[in-house]
Amino acid sequence: MKFSVVIPTYNRAHTLRQTLAAATAQDFGDYEVIVVDDGSTDDTARMMATEFPGVRYIRQANRGPAAARNRGIQEATGEIIAFTDDDCVPPFDWLARLADGYVRYPHIAGVGGYPEAPESLLSQNILAQYERSIGRDEYGAQQAEVLGGFECPAGGTNNMAYRRSVLEQVGGFDETFPYAAGEDADLKWRVCQTGAQLLYVPVKMTHLQSYTWDHFRRQQIMRGRGVVHFERKHQGRPPGAVRILLRFAKRLARLPLDVVSGPYRRIAFVRFAAGWYDCLGQLIEMRSLRR
Repeated sequence: MKFSVVIPTYNRAHTLRQTLAAATAQDFGDYEVIVVDDGSTDDTARMMATEFPGVRYIRQANRGPAAARNRGIQEATGEIIAFTDDDCVPPFDWLARLADGYVRYPHIAGVGGYPEAPESLLSQNILAQYERSIGRDEYGAQQAEVLGGFECPAGGTNNMAYRRSVLEQVGGFDETFPYAAGEDADLKWRVCQTGAQLLYVPVKMTHLQSYTWDHFRRQQIMRGRGVVHFERKHQGRPPGAVRILLRFAKRLARLPLDVVSGPYRRIAFVRFAAGWYDCLGQLIEMRSLRR
């Protein structure tokens, strides 16, 4: 089988360099790497031409990550489309392990793993520890394989591969999602609604994002804004202010329990902050939609 690795990018030449160094050194025979530049204004174009001339480089006007991934799908020649982001570093056996999943389960539509911070950060950065905890405890991204539908931990497009035929069947990513949030869950939902199954394999994608409070705040607000678009599409209406406030109240109520007991004691306040910023993002997006 042939893989096409699609990497959308926007103004991240500094981390894209590390992504490509790993993506072009895979322990797998038949694959191509495609970078879709979504209108970057940094040094991306020069870096691609001088440092990675063998990588297919496609530039387009800024239209968002969903449109960039769709462009990559259109340009791809592989039967399997693997996605990662421009702030991620795959292990050398990433494609081999995804391919092994397809070999062992020929009926599945997609195979994916999990993102996690570098080991050096996990020992000391509480935001990296929060990301790991949520991935493992809430999404089920443990060290055992999971075969299933929408509940399967696989699906995040920083570490995911789908059959090209499945992507074409569901129409690819929905480009009406304006942010890098919610569009991957929407695609996963539509794929699973066809009755297809996904496989989660415990292969780690090293996440190079900035584990700072400022980035964390912006990321969680963006995810909240993505929730609005996901619910508007799949539940027929976006969440109203009352529902959003009830969600915040629920997260506030669980804070004392997290602080005094259970697996979230160390990250209790980070978990609460994530919930607060998520709800704030929902309120911001609802206000934006009313304009």
